[in-house]
Amino acid sequence: MSSRTESDTSLRMESLVDEVSRWPGVTVEPGRAGGRVFSLGTREVGTATFGGQVTVTFGRALHDPLVEADWTTPDPLVPASGRTVFRVHGDTDVERARALLRLSYVYHALSRPDTTAGREALAALELETDLDDIAPPWTVRDRLTAIADSHA
Repeated sequence: MSSRTESDTSLRMESLVDEVSRWPGVTVEPGRAGGRVFSLGTREVGTATFGGQVTVTFGRALHDPLVEADWTTPDPLVPASGRTVFRVHGDTDVERARALLRLSYVYHALSRPDTTAGREALAALELETDLDDIAPPWTVRDRLTAIADSHA
């Protein structure tokens, strides 16, 4: 990878880290390889490295349809873990990485309405608008909506 490409990727990832770190309830900690780990309470939303890799762990209900729709790929080191890996090469990829992290954020907020971080995130979410903006596969949208409906 040329130094210009590395620099471009690093700038893209800095922008992504900056955005995700502003989501209500999200905490950011240093990760491996100089990256960042994003959490909502005790739950990990995902990680991002400045080299361009985003790792997000989803439950099977979201993991499988996202992989089947080619939104992300299973982690090659532990493919059965539910962890996914997405590589950022350009601006379009940053949008996909943001969408994957946002889906994880929404999922964890919906799954933990009994925690301070979950309540803070839920108060800031506009589920239908978020899902419209992300435009995930319909199966993912339906499953997230069902979780939200179960708490209503």
